[in-house]
Amino acid sequence: MLKMIGVLLVVTASTGLGFSVSRDLKLRIDQLHYLRKLMLMLQGEIKYVKAPLPEAFASIGRRIREPFQDFFAGVAQDMDHCEGETFQEIWDRRIREDLKETRLTKADLESLRHMGENIGYLDHEMQLGTLGLYTEQLENEIHAAEKVFGSKSRIYHCLGVMGGIFIAILIL
Repeated sequence: MLKMIGVLLVVTASTGLGFSVSRDLKLRIDQLHYLRKLMLMLQGEIKYVKAPLPEAFASIGRRIREPFQDFFAGVAQDMDHCEGETFQEIWDRRIREDLKETRLTKADLESLRHMGENIGYLDHEMQLGTLGLYTEQLENEIHAAEKVFGSKSRIYHCLGVMGGIFIAILIL
C-alpha cells in the first residue's frame, strides 16, 4: 500500500514538473508580447507627446502592471535623481534588479540591455529608430518562441508523465 502511494506521488510530481516547464514557456511568450506593447507605448510617448525619456518612462510606469511597472518607474526615478550614473548604467542595473523574476531568457534580457545602450543619448528620431528596430526583433523572437512552444509544450507534458511512470516502474 505504501509503495502505491509513493508511486502515485512520483507520477503526480513528475507530471506537475512537465506542466510547470510548459507553463514557463507560455509565460515567456506572454511577457514578450507585453514588452513589445510597452515599447510601442514608449514610441508613442516620444513621438506624439514629445516627452523626454524620464517623463515617458514615468508616464508608462504608472499605467502598466508588474514586473515591468517597477522597471519603468525605477528607470524614471533614477534618471530624475541622476547621481552620476549614465543612462546605460541605470538601465543595466534596473534590468538586473527589476526583471530577474521574469520568465525572459538571458538572451531576451541581453537584447533589452543592448537596446538601452543606444536609446539614452540619441535625439528623438534616433530613439524612435532604435525602438522600432527593437520592436521588430521582439516580433521575430515572439514568432520563434510561439513556434517552439507548440512542439515543446507537448513534449514536456509527455516527458513529465512518462518520466513519472518510468520511475514508478523502477520503484515497483
